[in-house]
Amino acid sequence: MATAVPRFFIFWETYTLSTLLAPSTELEAVNRMLGSIGQTPVNTLEVSGIPDVTRALRFLRETLKDLEAAGWSWNTDRNYQLQPDPDGYIAIPTGALEVDPEDVSLNVSIRRNPETGDLSLYDADEQTFVFEEPVEVSVIWGFPFEDVPQAARTYVAIAASRKFQAQTVSSSSLDKFNEMDEQRAWNLLKRMERRVRDTNVFRVNASAQRAMRRRF
Repeated sequence: MATAVPRFFIFWETYTLSTLLAPSTELEAVNRMLGSIGQTPVNTLEVSGIPDVTRALRFLRETLKDLEAAGWSWNTDRNYQLQPDPDGYIAIPTGALEVDPEDVSLNVSIRRNPETGDLSLYDADEQTFVFEEPVEVSVIWGFPFEDVPQAARTYVAIAASRKFQAQTVSSSSLDKFNEMDEQRAWNLLKRMERRVRDTNVFRVNASAQRAMRRRF
């Protein structure tokens, strides 16, 4: 008796830019928040006469700023050099949430310069806004929603939805459900951050090893 021969089929799928998923947009995040309170989604954020859209957008951006202020691999620059202007003043860059000198021996803080009206570096030891040399700092940037990684967008959208829903149509059952979603999104974001930091440590160690080999 003949033995049956199994047949295997291989399906090839061709993906194009039009079929790949795109990262979440600010509009999608706001519509997610509106959906959490049973509101109809909108086609644009440039609307008037819909207070819930304005409130949702405010909650979203506040939640994003709170997250970014903690400092992550994707919004932190180390050894960022700030140059004095012709008057010796060093203004804080636009979009910077926090600026700290890399040299811990420097007693430098951020104050509003009365001469320019800008937030600027201030040398507390010398009691002056004037610097003669550039200052290397660590900068935490406040990026817009659509300029941060998808894991961060997901967490911010869910966390903002939970706050928005709690202050609009308080529901203990919905809050419990949203809390679980928020925790899962937070865990995903933390895993992504650990993976990036581990990769960066590996690269630094590899570079150091190559430098040592060149020396000997």
